[in-house]
Amino acid sequence: MRLHELYFWNLAKGGRPLDKNSDLFRRTEQDFGSYEAWEKDFRSIGGMRGIGWVVMYWDPAAERLLNVWIGEHDTGHLAGGIPILVMDVFEHAYMLDYGLKKADYIEAFFRAIDWRAAGERFGRK
Repeated sequence: MRLHELYFWNLAKGGRPLDKNSDLFRRTEQDFGSYEAWEKDFRSIGGMRGIGWVVMYWDPAAERLLNVWIGEHDTGHLAGGIPILVMDVFEHAYMLDYGLKKADYIEAFFRAIDWRAAGERFGRK
């Protein structure tokens, strides 16, 4: 249930853009080289064969952001990691609206991200 709560909390109708002056944006650029590189990585994990979750975590041990594939709700989580952004890629998240077009769902997800919610999570790390 927790991943669903985080997922729905980081969505908003029409989305809310990531502030390029925010700590989260700057850290994304630092840890991935650019926002675009982060996004490419996150999208590619979501587009993998299979069902599960993609989570951008803050890893306090490594002191960096990481994108992680979670196959089930209760396995594969980064120990001690703090979820910053969560995308559900189980079929129930997209099949009714997008059929087999997972890439279209991922595109819609990116248009609906509430970056303020992700930024709040990052700020509490």
